[in-house]
This record gives sequence, C-alpha cells and structure tokens, in this order.
Amino acid sequence: MKKFLLLIIDIYQSFISVALKNVLGVQKMCRHSPTCSEYAKISINKNGIFQGLQKSAIRILKCQPFFPVS
Repeated sequence: MKKFLLLIIDIYQSFISVALKNVLGVQKMCRHSPTCSEYAKISINKNGIFQGLQKSAIRILKCQPFFPVS
C-alpha cells in the first residue's frame, strides 16, 4: 500500500502537476518548500501511511491550494 501511494504521488508530480502549471501558466504553484507532494512522500516514508497522510492533509489545507500564490 505504501509503494502504491508513493507511485500515485510520483505520477501526480510527473504529469498532473506539470499539466496544471502549463494550463494555468504559473511558474510556481506551491507556497512551501519542499512542495506539498514532496512533503507527503517524505512524511509517508518517515511516519507510515496513516500518520503520513494525516500530516500531508494538514499541510495541504494550510497551503490553501485554491487561492493564488502571493
């Protein structure tokens, strides 16, 4: 399950995130460093699936991904 989640994040980073940047014409879409998806990978590897997903969800909610980067 852990490998599957990490694969999904890799697919998101490789295709979906790039496509969104191209469609929206935005160079930088993330407020944080490392990006939320990279943080999710690190968190899942370090803390396990459930706690890693929980921490990732909190990070994404703090990011407010539906509002423009200022």
